[in-house]
Amino acid sequence: MRYHRLAAVALAATAIVSAGCSDGSKDPARDFGPYPSERIDDDYDDRPSRARGILVESLRLGEHLVYADEIDSALTVGRGGGVIANHTGVVSMISGPQRSALSDYPVLGAFGAIAADRDYGGEQTETMLSISLIALPDEQTAAAAAAAMARADFETNADNVPVAVDAYPTALSHWRPGVPTIGSWLTWKSVVIRIYARMPEPNLERLVEMTTQAYRAQLAHLENFAPTPEAELPTLRLDPDNLLPRLVKTGDYIPDDRDFAVYSPRTFALLVGKPTEALAAYATHGITAIGVSHNKFLFRLADPARADEAVEYLASGDEQLEYVPMSGVSGLAGVTCYRAQQPSTMQKEARRFRCLIARGDAVARVFSNQESDVRQLAAAQYAALGDER
Repeated sequence: MRYHRLAAVALAATAIVSAGCSDGSKDPARDFGPYPSERIDDDYDDRPSRARGILVESLRLGEHLVYADEIDSALTVGRGGGVIANHTGVVSMISGPQRSALSDYPVLGAFGAIAADRDYGGEQTETMLSISLIALPDEQTAAAAAAAMARADFETNADNVPVAVDAYPTALSHWRPGVPTIGSWLTWKSVVIRIYARMPEPNLERLVEMTTQAYRAQLAHLENFAPTPEAELPTLRLDPDNLLPRLVKTGDYIPDDRDFAVYSPRTFALLVGKPTEALAAYATHGITAIGVSHNKFLFRLADPARADEAVEYLASGDEQLEYVPMSGVSGLAGVTCYRAQQPSTMQKEARRFRCLIARGDAVARVFSNQESDVRQLAAAQYAALGDER
């Protein structure tokens, strides 16, 4: 859920400047501030790591999570989601009692997303759907975990009563009469599918119908998913194409869903306000992968010749902060910078100033709360994108 604004798009159209000795990116007089102007590689993907494997498996699950508007065409507003598990287990998007119930089971990965038919503010009259996928080591463990979660949630209120979902008789479901919500749990192979739905009125028939449709659509998306065996989890690679070192190093190379990860367009789009629209735009503009490294993002392009189109698209979003153009980096036409006219109320990360950098097959965007600093970072980022070692 913390990702609701992670992918807010921005910045302005810019020209593509070809790499070379005359482009100024390696000019010793250029001000890079404290930032390295070359790519810095590391072994973050080489050593076995269960924590990294859980992150990668979570992202793999996200690739197969159904979009809510496939279930109900009105559910177009993303309410957040993303990777919801780490080495300690599931950490968000499900209730405390469910998390406690899961603590007895080895979670190998989890991803979830929430969607509604309107923006925040209409909780009492909205339709909302939350779906989570949770990977366990095997089918038996998944079934036991689903039963434990359902039981823990059921026992939170004495008025809860079991509900049958006829199309999926093994699903464990319940609701509280008079309350317009339903909770349901179903296993597919070694994956638990958890559904929570809310409607404006406490109509059990409609709630069961939505749950049925959600399971049908979600199971279809899982048909081509192959769960990773637990023994192979530590060998999963986060960044097989080495995208992350192309971003200026401003923090430790520690795999993390928020600070150091590589997303597919489909998974990344689930984090934004209009997932289906975002996914279509990524496809239209040839964005094939998104790297996240602290306060920087890299959008890899299928066709470098279309970078200007991608930049124009990325420049068109994030009306909340009302960015306006400001001067960029002298001598680098491939860098365009912006200033926010008001502070962000949704994020604690630096967002006051940002720059867009286009070079080769990538468009990067960087952020800072200081104007001079964001230009230094942008200059270093332009240089790093030209380091093709």
